[in-house]
Amino acid sequence: MKRGLSFLFYFFLMPTLLFSAIKIGYYDNYPLTYDDNGKPNGLFIDVLKTAGILASYDVEFIFGEFAELMQQLNKGYIDMVVCVAHTPEREKLYSFNAEPVIMNWGVLVSFKTLEDIREIDGKNVAVNRGDIYYQKFLEIAQSFDVKPNYVGYDTYENVIRAVNNGEAVAGVVSRLAYLINSTKYPKVRATSFVFSPVQLKFAIRKGSEVANEDILEKIDKTVSFMKASGELDKIFNSYFGISREAGRQGFQMYLILTFIGIYVLTIAGFMHVIKLQKARYEAALEVNRQAIARESILNESRGIYTYTIGLEILKKYMELSKRENQLLGVVVLEFDGKNSEESMGKVESILRQNIKEGDIIIHISQNTYALVLYKYGVFFVEHFRKRLTDSLKKSNVDCDISIGFAKFLPEKNISAEALVYEATAEMEKDKEFKKKMDI
Repeated sequence: MKRGLSFLFYFFLMPTLLFSAIKIGYYDNYPLTYDDNGKPNGLFIDVLKTAGILASYDVEFIFGEFAELMQQLNKGYIDMVVCVAHTPEREKLYSFNAEPVIMNWGVLVSFKTLEDIREIDGKNVAVNRGDIYYQKFLEIAQSFDVKPNYVGYDTYENVIRAVNNGEAVAGVVSRLAYLINSTKYPKVRATSFVFSPVQLKFAIRKGSEVANEDILEKIDKTVSFMKASGELDKIFNSYFGISREAGRQGFQMYLILTFIGIYVLTIAGFMHVIKLQKARYEAALEVNRQAIARESILNESRGIYTYTIGLEILKKYMELSKRENQLLGVVVLEFDGKNSEESMGKVESILRQNIKEGDIIIHISQNTYALVLYKYGVFFVEHFRKRLTDSLKKSNVDCDISIGFAKFLPEKNISAEALVYEATAEMEKDKEFKKKMDI
């Protein structure tokens, strides 16, 4: 009889032991996190599913505005918020997983060309309440003594819509939000003001019961595996419904429209035809620009940027280096060995582990990468080479590493491309030296 009661006790108690309760906050930031007819969806939700969090815990999802969710997290009403920018300030309050799901950065958008940030002084600028990019842009504007009239909205799309409708001369959004909404709101264009690259992660309030669980460790292992296997890229790209073929088609459309325009211009020299050609040409350029922009995000979930996008970030870092008087350097690395997708996936994972928060990785060619190091202190080539070599050996990747380093000197007035070239030239010298040593 006692055995029977004991069995019933454990039978009914077991679900409670296996399924701990956890409340997770999510908000509207497509495709990273969003509400899909009352159900949570997005890249961060996919990570939770893959990690087995939804199957191992009694999860209750809470949908709301980002600022409101962070307040609930602070008060302990919820246990976790997905898609949170990891900053030193937030690290004091929250526990983050180590491996970022994706990198993002802020961009100032407008319906007009903005050459100088002072053009928004005293004007309406739309922002997303509680947004990290709003906070960072506020600091940048203050450093230039620019005082816009900030108008708060609930989502990035509402910010972009306000700019499109002329309610604000500019808006502060994430670059992913701009890419997603650029077709829907055609009047809005990204300006050259790009800032604050951040790592997006899962955040848990420090001191909460959930923080003592192994949730973050599970998430980290899952994100690392999904990056190495390419699964994270595949899921991320599925939300955009794009492929590399789409990028090529966009470029082909650009060429077709351009040649049609040239033909028309040759046949008729009337002014209205010239105006028509100009409009077509600009439309073709916009098609191509968006195709290239969308193609450039194909591999970004790995936290590694295409050369074009990487150079744009490097330019902004060079501006920050001048303004804040901080050291900036570029390291170019070439990995000579087995270049299978699996081995290069391990190489990229090791590169991510060996840079600090805020640094970025640029993919130059098949086996060549550039690291942008901000506030790097002193860089020792041989120490860095040994650290990478040891990590590669532990991962069973057999390859030789050539390294070149270039320091950014503001007084030289050098371009981003030239800085990368300097580091590449040093890397080539390193290769030649090793060849001589082998002889």
